Amino acid sequence: MNAFEYGNELWNLFTNDEILVQALNVDVNDESSYSKHYRQDDVAPELFSVENLPFIAFYFADATSTVNDYLNLGLLRIDIYTSYRDDVEPIRKRITEIIHEHFDERVRAEGQRSSGITNVYKYRLEFTPLIFT
Repeated sequence: MNAFEYGNELWNLFTNDEILVQALNVDVNDESSYSKHYRQDDVAPELFSVENLPFIAFYFADATSTVNDYLNLGLLRIDIYTSYRDDVEPIRKRITEIIHEHFDERVRAEGQRSSGITNVYKYRLEFTPLIFT
């Protein structure tokens, strides 16, 4: 899978997972609710509204070469934005379960990051899957 295919597969898995949909407070009767709670890009503070919390952003931030000309080591970031720190854990848990089940990847780094917005908590997960060049 290349980075775009990987991202599309994550979108399908995340948006079709009932536990994650519920944890993100997605209104399943409103199509636009999905795009508010699932983002496939690095989200700058001025590009989101606190009314859409919680939400996740998942994207490839980088890819580095390997000894194999056909594979790169991707840097997949999944940022979780919530109003409160305690809201992160169920979302984090479900995301890692989905990734473990479908991609056999493990978290390589994680921790709190500044969201750039007062009273918005941001937690980042990083994975390093191999992706096709």
